[in-house]
Amino acid sequence: MGFSGSFVVARAGRPLAELAAMRATDCLPFWWARDGEWQILQACPVADPDPSIIDETRASVLVSHVVDSDFATVQAASPDGMSWQCALSPEMARDYGFPGEWIGDSAEVSERAAAWARGAGLQPDLVALRAALVAECDPLAEDLVFALVHALGFRFRDGVALEPPAA
Repeated sequence: MGFSGSFVVARAGRPLAELAAMRATDCLPFWWARDGEWQILQACPVADPDPSIIDETRASVLVSHVVDSDFATVQAASPDGMSWQCALSPEMARDYGFPGEWIGDSAEVSERAAAWARGAGLQPDLVALRAALVAECDPLAEDLVFALVHALGFRFRDGVALEPPAA
């Protein structure tokens, strides 16, 4: 059995796990990394941050849900209303019965994702972005999440494991 959980990418002046939008979920922070003020947080189980996260951070947000390390869904939004969604490892997502219209056309999704990334002040790599959108997991969908965020222009390094809060 593989990993099932979420990755949340957002820009904030304090750790994402401390944001009210994240504390409102039932997820436990698992792993965290930074790229300047941009952060990525891995949490378990699958959970969506409260939609107020965009208002709280005043920045674009990307949320990816990994299903048993087989495929991942991605949703991204920005304060100006730009949004996009897709599934990584699209054939595996279809095998799970995920609807094709939600998966999207990789060419259209890559254009929207690149525009979203540029709006967030990033420099996306369109070739790497298209490759991430059509790739199948080999072996883990989590690897595709990192390929996607890297293609969007994020450079997360030196991640740290997080201790669950004391009960």
